[in-house]
Amino acid sequence: MIRVGFVGAVSKEWMGGLNYFKNLLFALNSLENKEIEVFVFVGKQTDVEIKNMFKQYATVIEDSIFDRKSLKWFLMKIEQKIFDTNFLFSNLLRKYDIQVLSHASIVNLSGIKTINWLPDFQHIHLPQMFSQKELDARDKNFMKLILKSDVIVLSSHDALKDFKSFAPQYENKAKVLQFVSQPDKKYFELTEDNKVALLNKYNLVNEFYYMPNQFWKHKNHMLVFEAVKQMAEDGSKICLVCTGHLKDYRNSEHIEQIKKFIAIHKLDNNIRLLGLVDYEDVFTFIKFSKAVINPSLFEGWSSTVEECKSVGKNMILSDLDVHKEQYPNATFFERNNVESLKNILMNYKISFDMSNTNNVDERTYYFAQNYLNILKETIND
Repeated sequence: MIRVGFVGAVSKEWMGGLNYFKNLLFALNSLENKEIEVFVFVGKQTDVEIKNMFKQYATVIEDSIFDRKSLKWFLMKIEQKIFDTNFLFSNLLRKYDIQVLSHASIVNLSGIKTINWLPDFQHIHLPQMFSQKELDARDKNFMKLILKSDVIVLSSHDALKDFKSFAPQYENKAKVLQFVSQPDKKYFELTEDNKVALLNKYNLVNEFYYMPNQFWKHKNHMLVFEAVKQMAEDGSKICLVCTGHLKDYRNSEHIEQIKKFIAIHKLDNNIRLLGLVDYEDVFTFIKFSKAVINPSLFEGWSSTVEECKSVGKNMILSDLDVHKEQYPNATFFERNNVESLKNILMNYKISFDMSNTNNVDERTYYFAQNYLNILKETIND
Protein backbone atom coordinates (compact mmCIF):
# COMPACT_ATOMS: atom_id res chain seq x y z
CA MET A 1 0.00 0.00 0.00
CA ILE A 2 1.49 3.33 -1.10
CA ARG A 3 0.76 6.21 1.28
CA VAL A 4 0.57 9.48 -0.63
CA GLY A 5 -0.01 12.95 0.78
CA PHE A 6 -1.50 16.12 -0.68
CA VAL A 7 -1.67 19.63 0.79
CA GLY A 8 -5.20 21.02 0.61
CA ALA A 9 -4.24 24.68 0.73
CA VAL A 10 -6.49 25.63 -2.18
CA SER A 11 -8.39 28.92 -2.36
CA LYS A 12 -11.97 29.22 -3.59
CA GLU A 13 -10.67 32.04 -5.77
CA TRP A 14 -8.93 29.38 -7.88
CA MET A 15 -11.82 27.05 -8.59
CA GLY A 16 -9.83 25.35 -11.35
CA GLY A 17 -7.26 24.21 -8.78
CA LEU A 18 -9.88 23.12 -6.28
CA ASN A 19 -11.73 21.13 -8.96
CA TYR A 20 -8.48 19.56 -10.12
CA PHE A 21 -7.80 18.06 -6.68
CA LYS A 22 -11.42 17.02 -6.23
CA ASN A 23 -11.40 15.15 -9.54
CA LEU A 24 -8.04 13.48 -8.94
CA LEU A 25 -9.06 12.27 -5.47
CA PHE A 26 -12.42 11.07 -6.79
CA ALA A 27 -10.68 9.08 -9.51
CA LEU A 28 -8.24 7.48 -7.06
CA ASN A 29 -11.04 6.68 -4.63
CA SER A 30 -12.99 4.93 -7.40
CA LEU A 31 -10.25 2.37 -8.09
CA GLU A 32 -11.44 -1.09 -7.07
CA ASN A 33 -7.94 -2.37 -6.42
CA LYS A 34 -6.91 -0.16 -3.49
CA GLU A 35 -3.14 0.08 -3.89
CA ILE A 36 -2.81 3.54 -2.37
CA GLU A 37 -3.92 5.34 0.77
CA VAL A 38 -4.51 9.07 0.35
CA PHE A 39 -3.95 11.73 3.02
CA VAL A 40 -4.76 15.44 2.64
CA PHE A 41 -3.04 17.89 4.98
CA VAL A 42 -4.91 21.12 5.73
CA GLY A 43 -4.71 23.99 8.18
CA LYS A 44 -6.97 24.10 11.19
CA GLN A 45 -8.41 27.32 9.81
CA THR A 46 -9.03 25.93 6.31
CA ASP A 47 -12.57 26.54 5.05
CA VAL A 48 -14.93 23.86 6.40
CA GLU A 49 -16.45 23.23 2.96
CA ILE A 50 -13.02 22.48 1.53
CA LYS A 51 -12.22 20.17 4.44
CA ASN A 52 -15.49 18.30 3.98
CA MET A 53 -14.86 17.96 0.25
CA PHE A 54 -11.50 16.32 0.91
CA LYS A 55 -12.96 14.07 3.61
CA GLN A 56 -15.15 12.38 1.02
CA TYR A 57 -12.10 10.89 -0.66
CA ALA A 58 -9.18 10.86 1.78
CA THR A 59 -7.98 10.94 5.37
CA VAL A 60 -7.76 14.62 6.33
CA ILE A 61 -5.01 15.72 8.74
CA GLU A 62 -5.34 19.18 10.31
CA ASP A 63 -2.25 21.03 11.50
CA SER A 64 -1.59 24.72 12.16
CA ILE A 65 1.63 24.54 10.11
CA PHE A 66 -0.65 25.17 7.11
CA ASP A 67 -2.39 28.16 8.73
CA ARG A 68 -0.88 31.34 7.33
CA LYS A 69 0.91 33.43 10.00
CA SER A 70 0.60 30.79 12.71
CA LEU A 71 3.73 30.14 14.78
CA LYS A 72 4.41 26.77 13.11
CA TRP A 73 3.84 28.33 9.68
CA PHE A 74 6.37 31.08 10.45
CA LEU A 75 8.93 28.52 11.67
CA MET A 76 8.49 26.46 8.50
CA LYS A 77 8.92 29.55 6.29
CA ILE A 78 12.03 30.64 8.20
CA GLU A 79 13.53 27.16 7.84
CA GLN A 80 12.78 27.13 4.12
CA LYS A 81 14.22 30.59 3.53
CA ILE A 82 17.37 30.38 5.66
CA PHE A 83 18.33 26.72 5.40
CA ASP A 84 16.45 25.66 2.24
CA THR A 85 15.23 22.58 4.12
CA ASN A 86 11.87 21.17 5.19
CA PHE A 87 12.58 19.13 8.33
CA LEU A 88 9.49 20.43 10.18
CA PHE A 89 7.16 19.38 7.40
CA SER A 90 9.08 16.16 6.77
CA ASN A 91 8.61 15.16 10.41
CA LEU A 92 4.86 15.68 10.11
CA LEU A 93 4.71 13.54 6.96
CA ARG A 94 6.81 10.79 8.50
CA LYS A 95 4.45 10.74 11.49
CA TYR A 96 1.84 9.38 9.08
CA ASP A 97 4.30 7.22 7.09
CA ILE A 98 3.82 9.27 3.92
CA GLN A 99 6.04 7.95 1.13
CA VAL A 100 5.22 10.50 -1.57
CA LEU A 101 4.06 14.11 -1.34
CA SER A 102 2.11 15.01 -4.46
CA HIS A 103 1.09 18.28 -6.13
CA ALA A 104 2.20 20.44 -3.19
CA SER A 105 4.90 22.59 -4.87
CA ILE A 106 7.21 21.58 -2.01
CA VAL A 107 10.67 20.01 -2.31
CA ASN A 108 13.65 19.20 -0.08
CA LEU A 109 11.78 16.64 1.99
CA SER A 110 13.86 14.24 4.03
CA GLY A 111 13.29 10.65 2.87
CA ILE A 112 10.02 11.44 1.04
CA LYS A 113 9.58 11.47 -2.73
CA THR A 114 7.91 14.43 -4.44
CA ILE A 115 5.58 14.68 -7.43
CA ASN A 116 4.87 18.28 -8.35
CA TRP A 117 2.38 19.75 -10.81
CA LEU A 118 3.05 22.62 -13.20
CA PRO A 119 -0.44 23.64 -14.42
CA ASP A 120 0.84 25.69 -17.37
CA PHE A 121 3.55 27.93 -18.79
CA GLN A 122 1.31 30.94 -19.32
CA HIS A 123 4.02 33.43 -18.39
CA ILE A 124 6.14 32.32 -21.33
CA HIS A 125 3.33 32.79 -23.85
CA LEU A 126 1.75 35.90 -22.30
CA PRO A 127 4.56 37.78 -20.52
CA GLN A 128 2.58 41.04 -20.83
CA MET A 129 0.14 39.69 -18.25
CA PHE A 130 2.88 39.62 -15.59
CA SER A 131 5.26 42.09 -13.98
CA GLN A 132 8.98 41.48 -14.49
CA LYS A 133 9.21 40.49 -10.85
CA GLU A 134 6.51 37.86 -11.36
CA LEU A 135 8.16 36.57 -14.53
CA ASP A 136 11.50 36.16 -12.76
CA ALA A 137 9.84 34.52 -9.76
CA ARG A 138 7.91 32.03 -11.92
CA ASP A 139 11.04 31.09 -13.87
CA LYS A 140 12.95 30.59 -10.63
CA ASN A 141 10.19 28.62 -8.90
CA PHE A 142 9.50 26.43 -11.94
CA MET A 143 13.16 25.56 -12.31
CA LYS A 144 13.51 24.84 -8.60
CA LEU A 145 10.56 22.43 -8.74
CA ILE A 146 11.92 20.77 -11.86
CA LEU A 147 15.40 20.38 -10.41
CA LYS A 148 14.39 19.10 -6.99
CA SER A 149 11.21 17.09 -7.68
CA ASP A 150 11.33 13.42 -8.50
CA VAL A 151 8.55 13.82 -11.07
CA ILE A 152 6.82 16.77 -12.72
CA VAL A 153 3.20 16.24 -13.78
CA LEU A 154 1.74 18.23 -16.69
CA SER A 155 -1.91 18.37 -17.68
CA SER A 156 -1.50 18.23 -21.46
CA HIS A 157 0.82 17.33 -24.29
CA ASP A 158 0.76 21.02 -25.18
CA ALA A 159 2.25 21.78 -21.74
CA LEU A 160 4.78 18.98 -22.27
CA LYS A 161 5.94 20.76 -25.42
CA ASP A 162 6.47 23.93 -23.36
CA PHE A 163 8.30 21.94 -20.68
CA LYS A 164 10.72 20.52 -23.26
CA SER A 165 11.48 24.04 -24.42
CA PHE A 166 11.79 25.43 -20.87
CA ALA A 167 13.95 22.66 -19.37
CA PRO A 168 15.02 20.26 -22.16
CA GLN A 169 17.69 18.58 -20.04
CA TYR A 170 15.02 17.34 -17.56
CA GLU A 171 12.55 15.97 -20.08
CA ASN A 172 12.76 12.53 -18.44
CA LYS A 173 11.12 13.91 -15.28
CA ALA A 174 7.94 15.04 -17.07
CA LYS A 175 4.73 12.99 -17.20
CA VAL A 176 1.40 13.94 -18.81
CA LEU A 177 -1.67 13.44 -16.61
CA GLN A 178 -4.86 14.69 -18.29
CA PHE A 179 -7.47 15.11 -15.60
CA VAL A 180 -11.14 14.16 -15.99
CA SER A 181 -14.06 16.09 -14.48
CA GLN A 182 -16.94 14.25 -12.88
CA PRO A 183 -20.43 15.35 -13.96
CA ASP A 184 -22.85 16.05 -11.15
CA LYS A 185 -25.65 13.47 -11.34
CA LYS A 186 -28.14 16.29 -10.79
CA TYR A 187 -27.16 17.68 -14.21
CA PHE A 188 -28.95 14.85 -15.98
CA GLU A 189 -32.03 15.28 -13.78
CA LEU A 190 -32.55 18.97 -14.64
CA THR A 191 -35.86 19.72 -16.35
CA GLU A 192 -37.56 22.63 -18.08
CA ASP A 193 -38.96 23.59 -14.68
CA ASN A 194 -35.40 24.09 -13.46
CA LYS A 195 -34.69 26.23 -16.50
CA VAL A 196 -37.74 28.43 -15.84
CA ALA A 197 -36.69 28.81 -12.20
CA LEU A 198 -33.18 29.83 -13.27
CA LEU A 199 -34.47 32.38 -15.79
CA ASN A 200 -36.75 33.88 -13.17
CA LYS A 201 -34.06 33.91 -10.48
CA TYR A 202 -31.64 35.94 -12.62
CA ASN A 203 -34.22 37.70 -14.83
CA LEU A 204 -32.88 36.17 -18.04
CA VAL A 205 -34.29 35.68 -21.52
CA ASN A 206 -35.03 32.18 -22.79
CA GLU A 207 -31.97 31.83 -25.04
CA PHE A 208 -28.50 32.69 -23.76
CA TYR A 209 -24.81 31.82 -24.11
CA TYR A 210 -22.80 31.04 -21.00
CA MET A 211 -19.24 32.00 -20.06
CA PRO A 212 -18.21 30.69 -16.60
CA ASN A 213 -14.57 31.83 -16.68
CA GLN A 214 -12.86 33.58 -13.78
CA PHE A 215 -12.36 37.26 -14.60
CA TRP A 216 -8.62 37.13 -15.13
CA LYS A 217 -7.41 39.25 -18.02
CA HIS A 218 -6.00 36.33 -20.00
CA LYS A 219 -9.48 34.77 -20.09
CA ASN A 220 -10.16 37.23 -22.93
CA HIS A 221 -13.64 38.39 -21.89
CA MET A 222 -13.25 41.68 -23.75
CA LEU A 223 -13.08 40.02 -27.17
CA VAL A 224 -16.43 38.33 -26.54
CA PHE A 225 -17.93 41.57 -25.20
CA GLU A 226 -16.76 43.42 -28.30
CA ALA A 227 -18.42 40.78 -30.50
CA VAL A 228 -21.68 41.15 -28.52
CA LYS A 229 -21.46 44.95 -28.86
CA GLN A 230 -20.98 44.78 -32.63
CA MET A 231 -23.86 42.32 -32.98
CA ALA A 232 -26.12 44.63 -30.96
CA GLU A 233 -25.16 47.55 -33.19
CA ASP A 234 -26.05 45.42 -36.24
CA GLY A 235 -29.41 44.51 -34.71
CA SER A 236 -28.49 40.92 -33.78
CA LYS A 237 -28.89 41.00 -30.02
CA ILE A 238 -27.84 38.03 -27.88
CA CYS A 239 -27.68 37.42 -24.15
CA LEU A 240 -24.35 36.40 -22.63
CA VAL A 241 -24.35 35.21 -19.02
CA CYS A 242 -21.03 35.48 -17.18
CA THR A 243 -20.24 33.98 -13.79
CA GLY A 244 -17.00 33.81 -11.83
CA HIS A 245 -15.09 35.75 -9.19
CA LEU A 246 -15.10 39.44 -10.20
CA LYS A 247 -11.45 40.00 -9.36
CA ASP A 248 -8.03 39.78 -11.02
CA TYR A 249 -5.23 40.10 -8.49
CA ARG A 250 -2.69 40.81 -11.25
CA ASN A 251 -4.81 43.45 -13.02
CA SER A 252 -6.89 45.24 -10.40
CA GLU A 253 -8.33 47.71 -12.93
CA HIS A 254 -9.55 44.97 -15.30
CA ILE A 255 -13.00 44.51 -13.75
CA GLU A 256 -13.69 48.26 -13.71
CA GLN A 257 -12.76 48.47 -17.40
CA ILE A 258 -15.22 45.67 -18.15
CA LYS A 259 -18.04 47.37 -16.20
CA LYS A 260 -17.28 50.70 -17.87
CA PHE A 261 -17.38 49.08 -21.33
CA ILE A 262 -20.80 47.54 -20.61
CA ALA A 263 -22.17 50.82 -19.24
CA ILE A 264 -20.88 53.04 -22.07
CA HIS A 265 -22.33 50.78 -24.76
CA LYS A 266 -25.57 50.13 -22.84
CA LEU A 267 -25.10 46.36 -22.86
CA ASP A 268 -26.57 45.62 -19.42
CA ASN A 269 -29.27 43.41 -20.96
CA ASN A 270 -26.85 41.73 -23.37
CA ILE A 271 -24.03 40.97 -20.95
CA ARG A 272 -25.01 39.81 -17.47
CA LEU A 273 -22.21 39.75 -14.88
CA LEU A 274 -23.51 37.54 -12.06
CA GLY A 275 -20.26 37.03 -10.11
CA LEU A 276 -20.05 33.91 -7.94
CA VAL A 277 -23.27 31.88 -8.05
CA ASP A 278 -24.46 28.69 -6.38
CA TYR A 279 -22.60 25.65 -7.69
CA GLU A 280 -25.89 24.00 -8.71
CA ASP A 281 -26.76 27.05 -10.78
CA VAL A 282 -23.51 26.67 -12.74
CA PHE A 283 -24.60 23.26 -14.00
CA THR A 284 -28.07 24.59 -14.81
CA PHE A 285 -26.52 27.43 -16.81
CA ILE A 286 -24.37 24.92 -18.67
CA LYS A 287 -27.25 22.61 -19.50
CA PHE A 288 -29.71 25.21 -20.74
CA SER A 289 -27.32 27.60 -22.51
CA LYS A 290 -27.19 27.63 -26.29
CA ALA A 291 -23.47 26.96 -25.93
CA VAL A 292 -20.68 27.46 -23.39
CA ILE A 293 -17.93 29.84 -24.48
CA ASN A 294 -14.27 29.80 -23.43
CA PRO A 295 -12.33 32.54 -25.28
CA SER A 296 -9.16 32.19 -23.20
CA LEU A 297 -5.78 33.33 -24.55
CA PHE A 298 -4.12 30.53 -22.61
CA GLU A 299 -5.07 27.36 -20.74
CA GLY A 300 -3.29 24.46 -19.11
CA TRP A 301 -6.21 22.03 -19.21
CA SER A 302 -9.46 23.87 -18.63
CA SER A 303 -11.77 22.57 -15.92
CA THR A 304 -14.69 24.33 -17.67
CA VAL A 305 -13.95 22.55 -20.93
CA GLU A 306 -13.48 19.25 -19.11
CA GLU A 307 -16.79 19.62 -17.27
CA CYS A 308 -18.63 20.32 -20.51
CA LYS A 309 -16.93 17.41 -22.24
CA SER A 310 -17.99 15.08 -19.44
CA VAL A 311 -21.67 15.96 -19.94
CA GLY A 312 -21.45 16.28 -23.73
CA LYS A 313 -22.16 20.02 -23.83
CA ASN A 314 -21.48 21.93 -27.05
CA MET A 315 -18.80 24.61 -26.74
CA ILE A 316 -17.35 27.57 -28.63
CA LEU A 317 -13.61 27.72 -27.89
CA SER A 318 -10.64 29.88 -28.77
CA ASP A 319 -8.28 28.16 -31.19
CA LEU A 320 -5.62 27.16 -28.64
CA ASP A 321 -3.74 23.95 -29.35
CA VAL A 322 -4.64 22.72 -25.88
CA HIS A 323 -8.36 23.34 -26.53
CA LYS A 324 -8.13 21.27 -29.70
CA GLU A 325 -6.30 18.55 -27.78
CA GLN A 326 -8.84 18.60 -24.98
CA TYR A 327 -12.12 18.88 -26.90
CA PRO A 328 -11.75 18.35 -30.66
CA ASN A 329 -15.56 18.26 -31.12
CA ALA A 330 -15.98 21.93 -30.18
CA THR A 331 -16.44 24.92 -32.51
CA PHE A 332 -13.27 27.04 -32.69
CA PHE A 333 -12.68 30.74 -33.42
CA GLU A 334 -9.51 32.80 -33.84
CA ARG A 335 -8.72 34.01 -30.33
CA ASN A 336 -7.61 37.52 -31.39
CA ASN A 337 -10.25 38.02 -34.08
CA VAL A 338 -13.59 39.55 -33.05
CA GLU A 339 -15.03 38.97 -36.51
CA SER A 340 -14.24 35.26 -36.30
CA LEU A 341 -16.29 34.87 -33.11
CA LYS A 342 -19.03 37.22 -34.30
CA ASN A 343 -19.59 35.14 -37.43
CA ILE A 344 -19.94 31.98 -35.33
CA LEU A 345 -22.41 33.58 -32.91
CA MET A 346 -24.53 35.01 -35.72
CA ASN A 347 -24.85 31.63 -37.43
CA TYR A 348 -24.43 29.24 -34.52
CA LYS A 349 -25.90 25.79 -34.65
CA ILE A 350 -24.88 22.77 -32.59
CA SER A 351 -22.18 21.22 -34.74
CA PHE A 352 -21.74 17.79 -33.23
CA ASP A 353 -23.69 14.97 -31.65
CA MET A 354 -23.67 15.71 -27.91
CA SER A 355 -24.09 12.03 -27.10
CA ASN A 356 -20.92 11.18 -29.00
CA THR A 357 -18.49 11.85 -26.15
CA ASN A 358 -15.91 9.69 -24.48
CA ASN A 359 -17.19 7.46 -21.71
CA VAL A 360 -16.61 9.32 -18.43
CA ASP A 361 -16.17 6.16 -16.37
CA GLU A 362 -13.60 4.82 -18.79
CA ARG A 363 -11.70 8.11 -18.93
CA THR A 364 -11.79 8.37 -15.13
CA TYR A 365 -10.33 4.88 -14.81
CA TYR A 366 -7.43 5.72 -17.13
CA PHE A 367 -6.89 9.01 -15.31
CA ALA A 368 -6.56 7.19 -11.98
CA GLN A 369 -4.51 4.36 -13.45
CA ASN A 370 -2.14 6.80 -15.13
CA TYR A 371 -1.55 8.58 -11.82
CA LEU A 372 -1.09 5.25 -10.02
CA ASN A 373 1.54 4.22 -12.59
CA ILE A 374 3.34 7.55 -12.11
CA LEU A 375 3.23 6.96 -8.35
CA LYS A 376 4.70 3.46 -8.68
CA GLU A 377 7.48 4.70 -10.96
CA THR A 378 8.29 7.44 -8.45
CA ILE A 379 8.48 4.98 -5.57
CA ASN A 380 10.61 2.47 -7.49
CA ASP A 381 12.96 4.97 -9.10
